Amino acid sequence: AAQTQSSGTTRQISPHNRSGTFNTTIDIKLKQWAENQLPIKSVEIGWETLQEEFQTLMDKAKKAREHDDIFDQLKGAVVETAMEKHMWEDKASEMLRVIQLNTLEDRSVPDKQQWDGAIRFLEESLNEKMKANENNLRQVVGPGWYERWASWKSATPEQKAKNATKGELEKILTAEADHGPHLSYEEITTVRRNLATQGVDVDNEAIRETWYLVNRKHFLQRALQRCYDCRRGFWMYHQGLESELDCGDTVLFWRIQQMLRVTANALRQQVMNREARRLEKEIKEVLEEMSQDKEAKQKLLTGRRVQLAEELKRVRQIQEKLEEFIKALNTGGHD
Repeated sequence: AAQTQSSGTTRQISPHNRSGTFNTTIDIKLKQWAENQLPIKSVEIGWETLQEEFQTLMDKAKKAREHDDIFDQLKGAVVETAMEKHMWEDKASEMLRVIQLNTLEDRSVPDKQQWDGAIRFLEESLNEKMKANENNLRQVVGPGWYERWASWKSATPEQKAKNATKGELEKILTAEADHGPHLSYEEITTVRRNLATQGVDVDNEAIRETWYLVNRKHFLQRALQRCYDCRRGFWMYHQGLESELDCGDTVLFWRIQQMLRVTANALRQQVMNREARRLEKEIKEVLEEMSQDKEAKQKLLTGRRVQLAEELKRVRQIQEKLEEFIKALNTGGHD
């Protein structure tokens, strides 16, 4: 939910207004994202996926029983050169932009199944962020009591100071669950004064660094709790009823989920209808160019079998010359 803060004081707003502010902000951010970065990044990911799948096919072919490794270097060089030359069609990005903008504008989750899918998507994302934040927080404040006791690990003086800071900051969030993302100057001063009474000396920057992780943990925990609560919120959402239950983030993740689905389908169609054939054509062109390049063939076609073939070719040439010489001698003898 959106939070507002001004000059060190936090102004409480109603859940309904907070939800409206959240939705308006999200609409603006999503539109900016879809108009600029999203279609370009989608094409980049599509191209990377096509390369990975092509490489998977190459690796699979190497494991086949009838595989001949004499051409491995040549195949690798041809594919690498074609990949470097290949450029995804320009119009693809523009087509994706239109599709993504239209999809992200839709806020109407049609059924409970898709609602539950969006909640699972949101829950997985929050748990992933929570785990990463916990690891970062542990690095800052050091091992917990059980880990210190069970693994004989100890915290550094700096970690002990930040752990004490963490305790003071958690008190602020306990007193004000809807606290904004930043600490006021008065709050920082109070934290420093409280820590000083415990014999702990920290500067403002250390307090802000610890606050970022502590507040992020608090925010993620509340978001995860809303996620659990919204499992029973589809009916109220579908009926358009106002309630204390704020499921705006669930709707947001449904919109993102739908965008990912239509983007994946569009990219798949682009690959099947255009890009795979264009890449195949470029590979054939590169192979044709290399077939005319004697130096490249000597460099890429190597191994004992190639050497034997070259030796056999030279033996055959010598044999032909000898036969011509013998024939010339015989012709001269008859004369």
